[in-house]
Amino acid sequence: PLKWVNDLKVRIGYGITGNQNIGNYSFASVLQTIQYNFNGQTVNAVVPQAIPNPGVRWEEVQQSNIGIDALLLDGRISVTADAYIKNTNNMLVPMSVPISTGYSDIIVPSINAGKVQNKGIELNITTHNTKGSIEWNTSFNISYNSNKVVSLNDSTPLYTGSIGLNQNLSIQKNGLPVNSFYGFVTNGIFQTQKEVGDYAVQVPGSDPFNRTSPGDIRFRDLNNDGKIDDNDRTYIGNPNPRFIFAMNNSFTWKHFDLGIFMQGVEGNAIFNANRIYQEGMAVAQNQTIAVLNRWTGAGSSNTMPRAIFNDPNKNTRVSDRFVEDGSYIKIKNVTIGYTLPKRLIQKVKMQTARIYLSAQNLVTFTKYKGFDPEVPVNGIDLNVYPVTRTLSAGINLIF
Repeated sequence: PLKWVNDLKVRIGYGITGNQNIGNYSFASVLQTIQYNFNGQTVNAVVPQAIPNPGVRWEEVQQSNIGIDALLLDGRISVTADAYIKNTNNMLVPMSVPISTGYSDIIVPSINAGKVQNKGIELNITTHNTKGSIEWNTSFNISYNSNKVVSLNDSTPLYTGSIGLNQNLSIQKNGLPVNSFYGFVTNGIFQTQKEVGDYAVQVPGSDPFNRTSPGDIRFRDLNNDGKIDDNDRTYIGNPNPRFIFAMNNSFTWKHFDLGIFMQGVEGNAIFNANRIYQEGMAVAQNQTIAVLNRWTGAGSSNTMPRAIFNDPNKNTRVSDRFVEDGSYIKIKNVTIGYTLPKRLIQKVKMQTARIYLSAQNLVTFTKYKGFDPEVPVNGIDLNVYPVTRTLSAGINLIF
């Protein structure tokens, strides 16, 4: 037997669960009463509130996993590791319906459409160290997860994310990760009118204020048909991180204590939709200082387009221009405290007295240009209020 291994356990699991989280009565034609004006008279009417789907049923989640639990070095180190595969069958998603039905994307029915697979590894390590009057405990965890849409039961992709301006952003498509960003690929900026004429047609015309002109973004003609249209959109980013990790450290020495909590993600993309409005230069509103480096003439810029009213070339269309690296590491919490010795507080019949200083969201290390890389799981940063940095001090008294 291995002397440094105190305990070792292997776990194997398999299970099937259901999910029906789509609201009530999705199978039925729910009706509502409305009033409308017909030839000057108020008329009562009963209309369907949503398209029914009598065939809707629970989605089914099948998960299998294998894991180990280990206790090492006389209990100073504990390790938990898991590997899993999770298949979601008959996935519940909003149905894509023609706009001619009169129903918006809010009240369309949910359907059982396809399969999503998640697979990954999770690892947690906890250590306990003591030397003299110093105690140091560390807990570290990291998770790797990969997901993809295996099947939609349909060749038509589902568009599930919108950022206004009639622009779809997220897509569910066979073989791609869930909520993948879908849009155009940029290819620099036109510097001369000859470059515009020699390239695939983007926005034709003779008026430089209502056509593609020098200073506009050049988008790739991915299908080589000589024109830039929706058929040239493609996968441009994955909002799902490859790794999520966190580490918590706690130290004690005599009457002092220190706690540090760090957290981060790696390998995800963020669509910074705020830049569509803050760097669009299409209407009279405040912009960021990044537009000071905009195109003003041949050779002046190959990244920031010209300022032009109403954006005739649609430079602000969904594209990889606004996709950024969302990886970050945050020092989420730091707390330092001092517990007064018993001999100083016994005279006032006090059991415990502790003074502390604490800081939340202290520092963020990231390449992301927006306010905060902590955005919703869909990876879209549009008017997301950043978390605040908080500094506080206090006294804990127990009588």
